[in-house]
Amino acid sequence: MKIRSVIKSDVPQIIKLISEVWAEYDCVLDTENEDKYLLAPDDYFHTQNGEFWIAESDRKIVATVAVQMNDAETAELKSLYVRDDFRKQGLGGDLTKLAIKFVLMKNAKKIILWSDTRFTKAHRLYERLGFKKSGERELDNLNRSIESGYERGL
Repeated sequence: MKIRSVIKSDVPQIIKLISEVWAEYDCVLDTENEDKYLLAPDDYFHTQNGEFWIAESDRKIVATVAVQMNDAETAELKSLYVRDDFRKQGLGGDLTKLAIKFVLMKNAKKIILWSDTRFTKAHRLYERLGFKKSGERELDNLNRSIESGYERGL
């Protein structure tokens, strides 16, 4: 298993992975309108004072995570996805800890995230890592998503 920063040529595999995870919940990934940042994640997250990482096994992307700075003290975790056959091995936790370590070096005081209410397995992971539910929001998007907010002090 290798974890590294994203490069432009990773984009097709990233979109495939995230689309497959979303399909497990009868959701559709819309990179044309809603998740455009996935078309150039390296550029997007670097402009947000953040980073996007992938985990690969046998040259296949099996997991992703990203983090950005929303302001001087608040970071946001984004795009934590793990391929189904790589779950329950600690990879999601390791990637989240990598993102936290990154924002600690930027002197962030807290980290937040938003996750579709259907992604309950991910919510259990976040709670095990010390995140507390902080609210809910309804999105006007293709999947009619309702998201739970989580935050954790650093």
